[in-house]
Amino acid sequence: MLIYLTAAAAGFAVALVCAPVGVSGAVLLLPAQSSLLGLAGPSVSSTNLLFNVISTPGGLHTLRRTPGVTRAEVLTLVAVGVPAAVGGALARVTLLSDADVFRLLVAAAMLPVAATLGWRLWRAQPSAPVAATTAGGRRLRALASLAVVTSFLGAAVGVGGGSLLAPALVAATGRSPQQAAPLALLATLTTSLTGLGAYSALEAVDVGARPASPEWLIGTVTGLGGLAGSRVGAGLQAQLNERVLTGLLACLVTAVAVAQLVR
Repeated sequence: MLIYLTAAAAGFAVALVCAPVGVSGAVLLLPAQSSLLGLAGPSVSSTNLLFNVISTPGGLHTLRRTPGVTRAEVLTLVAVGVPAAVGGALARVTLLSDADVFRLLVAAAMLPVAATLGWRLWRAQPSAPVAATTAGGRRLRALASLAVVTSFLGAAVGVGGGSLLAPALVAATGRSPQQAAPLALLATLTTSLTGLGAYSALEAVDVGARPASPEWLIGTVTGLGGLAGSRVGAGLQAQLNERVLTGLLACLVTAVAVAQLVR
């Protein structure tokens, strides 16, 4: 019983902190899955994705009317995210099944993003709002390129992609963290649903390292805690300024990367 209470509390806490910046909280749960909850192998990634599937809709519902997000961007994100997530799951159970290789992948994905956000914060130049009418072909192509990479890595690592896409959108496209948040959460949900199905299917047909399927009960309990935390956290977004949001996201990404390198 204690392990499930711990899982629920951890899910609530990380979602509360992460939802305002468009991150599901799985980025912080990743090291806790093995150290506190005893998970191992690709199951760590798939259980994190199950957390995302349950917890993300709360924050996404709250942020769904954020200005600057268009239908074309939503469709583009889903169209490129699904195949990329399948590829990420397949890579995780085969090429990235070794624990040390996996930790290096996490750090390699996180550190450049953290450095870019830190640089923007140091410059103290807030990004200009992006109007919905300016989201033309070039902006959609940029979004698609970022989504392919972040969805692949998000499924492989188990963070869903939003923790990677949010800072990438801020750094590369000039969006504010508030504008990036709903797209990042949508990427997380799309990648997580696809990746969860892919991991389960790969174990069913005995492809790659095992266990690949999630720990369903732990993931569900953690996700329910995250669902409550994401609703509360997303509701606090309007009370935080852009510098606070950028700094928080940079700190979260850096913490995960350094922790993986230390291990």
